Formats: sequence, structure tokens, C-alpha cells
Amino acid sequence: MQGGNIITRGVKGFFSAWAKIFRSRGAIVIVGFVVGCVFLYVISRNLATDKIITAFQNAIWLPWLPLAVLTYIVGMLLRGLRLQLLVKNEAVISTGTASNIVAVGFAVNNILPARLGEFVRAGMLSERTGMPYLLSLTITFLERLLDGLVILLLLVTASLIVPATPEMRNWTALAALLFIIALLSVAIITLTPQTAVALASAITSRLSWKVHTKVVALVTQINRGFGCLRDAQSAIFILASSFLIWLVESIFFMLVMPCFGLPPGFIRAVITMSVTNLGILIPSTPGHVGTYHFVCREALIKVCSVPGMTPGTTDPITVDPNIAVSYAVIVHSIYYITVTVWGVYAMAKYTMELGSTAALAYEAKPIRALPDEHADSMNFITSYPEISARVEEKVTKFWSGLCECFIPDEHRLPDSDEFNTVLREASTFTVTELERLPFRLRVVFDIGLTVFKALIVLSTGRFLCHVPLAQRRNLVDAWAFGKISLTRKFMKPIRSLALFYYYDHPAVQALLDKLSMNSDGAPCPEVSV
Repeated sequence: MQGGNIITRGVKGFFSAWAKIFRSRGAIVIVGFVVGCVFLYVISRNLATDKIITAFQNAIWLPWLPLAVLTYIVGMLLRGLRLQLLVKNEAVISTGTASNIVAVGFAVNNILPARLGEFVRAGMLSERTGMPYLLSLTITFLERLLDGLVILLLLVTASLIVPATPEMRNWTALAALLFIIALLSVAIITLTPQTAVALASAITSRLSWKVHTKVVALVTQINRGFGCLRDAQSAIFILASSFLIWLVESIFFMLVMPCFGLPPGFIRAVITMSVTNLGILIPSTPGHVGTYHFVCREALIKVCSVPGMTPGTTDPITVDPNIAVSYAVIVHSIYYITVTVWGVYAMAKYTMELGSTAALAYEAKPIRALPDEHADSMNFITSYPEISARVEEKVTKFWSGLCECFIPDEHRLPDSDEFNTVLREASTFTVTELERLPFRLRVVFDIGLTVFKALIVLSTGRFLCHVPLAQRRNLVDAWAFGKISLTRKFMKPIRSLALFYYYDHPAVQALLDKLSMNSDGAPCPEVSV
């Protein structure tokens, strides 16, 4: 009886989800179905059923089909690993959980229209990690953007190896243009986040206050989501995993070729995979039925019709459209069945129903639908940068010795151990904040720091931390208050951050309270600075 109730609730949730989608995105759903039906009609118009049946009867399934399924599963695990890398600065999540989240997003895309799976994926990521929904949506958007960049680059590169037909040349030219635009956009947002926010603010400054605030908040969250790309090591790992994902996907496409007597050409598989995945970006039916098969068929026929320079592509092949459709059906079936079963299993594991999964996208509304009473809160900083291993390494005796030069003797804590502890905390705070400088400013700052250290060694024969405090102060003051504007600008952020943290410390504030009272308890006269 209980099992029947579960099934009934699942059916009700399914129809409830579809009803919500039609109410909110009816036009997109209808357009998607029309497009899918048009492609299905174009495919079926000249098909010979007997040839397709023969192609499946004569297909060589072993070992190619199991290897293709296994390869696709490996690609899904790599997607989970990349998601883990993307959120590591915000949350801790296992590769298995991240892969399940990715699978749920794909599965919902296969069951429901209008690419609702992307929003469900962001909602589930927010639910499993506690991150704000908008940040989760930004990370999902970054995944899609990285996928697009990698696919475009692979398509352009592979098209140089396999001579392009006129149709392929048009695809490649469009891909190259989109790649350049997307790459420049990512570079601006990643390397100059303040510029991106300022540009968004300037563009919307003439609009209403609400629109301006929401756009700036949105760009700020996107900057935060792109923060993982500002660290060189993290960016390399994320980009490497993205390339690995789509190279494995290309291997998956290649492993299906021998099933229908086609030579396993990797470069041809790369182009077929790239064009297919770019083609399904247009609105379509759930699971891209019709669109996927048409684009995959056309890509395979075109790429096989020209000779290449790699094994499996040297000889041109005339692929029968019926064979190409059979190939597209198998590729799509492996993708559709594998990820849908995985996603449904993940939903069952997390005790989620289809209706509640779809509701994640509606309960966590996009920023444009955020209630007005919460609009002001979007201007606040929602996270504080953690102390990274790089910061811990950089907070050496040098930084403590440098920050100490700015603290007056009369405001030093009497307890030397306590003073050294507070001084190290101030140095850590200073280095942490300086690490958050925009990339171009951080490069300039690091150059200035290297010059400063070198001049100290050349003028004293010792490192800064080994120079006596009085002499050290004179050297630092010559930079911080000297006649050269550039050195004053270099020292200003260091001095401001160090003093800000030091004088905000409770122990230092307690000392200042004591110093503000004279021996008989009366306040000392104010001293003008």
C-alpha cells in the first residue's frame, strides 16, 4: 500500500512539475517541441526502415558498446571532480556527491523541458552545500561556459587537422568568433573583477535604483563564482579537468563508430561530438530528441566525407544516412539511459521526488524575482576570504618586521609574547587582503615588493627582519613618507591594513583606554595628529 502511495505521489509530482513549467515557460516549451518535431520529420523523411534494421542486426556490439558506456561514466565522474574543484573555496563536497548533483541536472533535462535541469542542479548544489542559490547558479553557469570554451577550442583545432567542407568551415568560423568573445569576457571578469562591477554599474546607472542594485549584485556574485579562476593552480586544474571531460566524451563518440563498421577516428569523433553538443543548445524536446539525432547525423556524414591526417581519418568515407542515424541513436541512447538512471538513483538516494526536485528551481528564485524587502541585503559581503596556504607561507618574519615599523613605541603591548601574537595576526590580515588585489595590481605590487627587498639587502647587507628596529623604521619611512610618489603609494596599503587590524584588536584597545587616563583618573588632553 505504501509503495502504491509513493508511485501515486511520483506521478502527481511529475504532472505538477509539467504544469508549473507550462505556466512559467510555456512559449519556450512549445518552441522546443516544434523544433524537435521538425528535426524528427527531416530525419524520418528519407529513412529506409529495412536498412536501419539491417544496420542494428549487423552491428558489432562487443566490446565497443560496454567500453562506450564505461567511458561515459568516467566522463560523468570527471564532471563531479570539476564541480568539486569549482566550489572548494566555498564548500567541502565529495566527488561522489558532486557527480550525483551533475547527474540529477542532466536527468531532469532528459525528463522535463526548457533546460530546467540547470536550475535544479543549482538548487540541489545550494541545498547540499549551504551556498547561496545565486552563487550555485553562477557556478553552474561557469561550468556551461567552460564547456562551451573547451568544445569551441576542440572544434577549431580538430578542423585544422581534418580539412573542412564548406559547412564545417562555416561552423568553425562561427565557433572561433564565439570562442574569442567568450574568452575575452571570462578574462575581463576573472582578471579585473572591479572593472566588471564598475562597468555594470555605469551601464545601469541611468536605470531605476532597483535594477541598478540587482545588476551590480548579480555581477558581484558572478565575480565571486569566478574567484576559483584567479588562483593560477586552481585555474589550471579546472581547465585541465574541463579538457579531460570533453576528450573522454570524444573517446565515447569514437568507441561507437566501430559498432557500425566505421573506422575509429578520434579527430572525426572530436568534431562530431563538438558539433552535436553545440547544436543541442537550441530549444528542443526533453532529452534533445530529434535535435540531437539530426545534428549528430549531419556532423558524422560531413566529417567522414573528407580525408584527414590522423589514423582513422586518412581515407574519405561516404556514410549512408541510415547508418548515421543508427549511430546517432546509439550515442544518444547511451547518454540518455545512463545519465537518467544515474540521476533517478541519486534522487532516490537523497529521498527526493521529481516534483520536489523541480521545485528547487522555483523556491530559489532568480535575482530578478527577489522580494524588494531583501534587495538592500545583496550589497553586503557574504563571505570573508579564508587564510590560504600561500598566505601562511608568506607571513614570515619579513612581514612581521615590516608591519612592526608602523606601530609607535608608546602603543606597543607591554607583554612581548602578546605583542608578537597580535603583530603576526596583523601581518596575516595584511597579506590576506593584499592577495585579493586584482591580478594586474598584484603583479605590480609583487614587483615593487621584490625591488624593496633587494634594495634593503643591498643597502644593509641583511634581510629586513635582521635589521635593528630603529634603522628598519628609517628605511621603511624613507619609502612610506619620502619624496617619491610611487614608493609612498606602494607602502600606503601595507601601512593602512596593518594599523587597521592592530588598533582594532581588543588588547590594543584596552591599552589605549589605560593610556587615555592620567594617574589621578582624569582623561588626558586630546593630542592633535
